[in-house]
Amino acid sequence: MELDVGVTIGRVELVLDRASGASVELWHDSGEQPPWVSGVSNLLSWVGERFGDQLGVDPSGSAAEAVQQARIEKTGNRLVVRAPKAWQLRNVPLSVKVHAPSGSHVEVRAGAADVTVTGSAGRADILTGSGEVVLERADGSAIVRTGTGGVKLGPTLAGLQLRTGSGSVEASSVAGSATLATGTGDVWLGAVAGEVMARTGSGDLSVAEAASGSLELITGSGEVRIGIRGGVAAEVELASAAGRVSSELEVSDVPPEAGVALRVRARTGTGNAVVTRAAG
Repeated sequence: MELDVGVTIGRVELVLDRASGASVELWHDSGEQPPWVSGVSNLLSWVGERFGDQLGVDPSGSAAEAVQQARIEKTGNRLVVRAPKAWQLRNVPLSVKVHAPSGSHVEVRAGAADVTVTGSAGRADILTGSGEVVLERADGSAIVRTGTGGVKLGPTLAGLQLRTGSGSVEASSVAGSATLATGTGDVWLGAVAGEVMARTGSGDLSVAEAASGSLELITGSGEVRIGIRGGVAAEVELASAAGRVSSELEVSDVPPEAGVALRVRARTGTGNAVVTRAAG
């Protein structure tokens, strides 16, 4: 199934736990909102109060109206959920919860909302202007973008593109081609196998277990720590403009007969860079 969810403000939760069929719950999110959500809501309210008369509409939109005017539509194998288009209703926070089959493809667009996907997704494409993103698993390619907010990922097995302006990033397992970038925040990667590049303007970069492929890590200000899986031959290049560089690996001047399985390049402007054997 293909899930296409769009909200302006609120929360989105997708639960991929069914063999077939889907259900949608949508309600006014009356709970306490983070400051960034309140800021967006206040801005939209100000626009309504300032220009509502000129546009000939009532600037006040009720929660009941927002829920009633939301669109839920299923066509074939595609389920669409949309917040109301009327701008006077866009400042009403809405919570959306969808139960759908495991392996569903996911697309979420939000202005200011936390997004949580539990279960196994196929492809995943998630964009939120402000908010945290949690994606438990993606068996297909994954794209995650947030202006402000942390990102927590389970296994992404067929490639990953991730960007956040400000927020920490955690990914338990990355395979295939992957690019991860945050302006400010730490990046932690668990098991890594593939072509992976991770960058942060200010923050630490950590890899628990690198197994194969190529790994490039860059931070303007922060520590870099990389664990290499036991028995894996690696080619390592570390650099720090103002910090210590060290490796706990055995060093050989002779290339291994089987070739190099992993290539690592890491650079930090201010901070230490360390390569070790992965724990266990």
